[in-house]
Amino acid sequence: VLGMAAPDSTLTMGPSVTEARRRRTPGRALIRGLFSGGTLCYESLVLLGRTIGEVRSNTPINPAWGLPAPSGSHQCLDLGEEEYTRGRPHPMIDPEARVELLREHGADPEVAVIILDVVLGYGAHPDPAGILAPECESVMAEGGPQIIAYVLGTDQDPQRYSVQRKRLVEAGCIVTETAARSSLVAAAIATDNPGLVNMPL
Repeated sequence: VLGMAAPDSTLTMGPSVTEARRRRTPGRALIRGLFSGGTLCYESLVLLGRTIGEVRSNTPINPAWGLPAPSGSHQCLDLGEEEYTRGRPHPMIDPEARVELLREHGADPEVAVIILDVVLGYGAHPDPAGILAPECESVMAEGGPQIIAYVLGTDQDPQRYSVQRKRLVEAGCIVTETAARSSLVAAAIATDNPGLVNMPL
């Protein structure tokens, strides 16, 4: 329509899925999604539900898959919900609200992958990757879980899409072209099934 080719939604930046699978340490097989909003969390719940089955959430698709989550469960959390924002800023405004959960889930020896969304625009934090990237690098050090990030925005946003993605890649994150693909990459790494990466959406 605009005279531009459609982007390849399967492309990723940063480590390859093969590299992430190789560095996964024994016993790590769980997925955690720490989302700043409900729409991307819901999308991840749908896609992971199709590929890996039960995923626990504070906003579950299946009411039986709510919280508290039993040990050994996959989880996707909408951190924009009231229980996480009561008395503190929304995670789009203050990435620090997500940092403590990133550290907590990153320290779980059963977690293989953590999915993050980074939302840009006016009203969002002026440099979310500047806060999250060092934390991601720390979590991934010494055999920690692989972090997969999707950045929602453009280079016309004040945070600059390309700059935010570059910072996350430099920290060792896998950065995907679409939010949906981040869930499929996570499933591929956690289940050691690379074919999931290119699963039709």
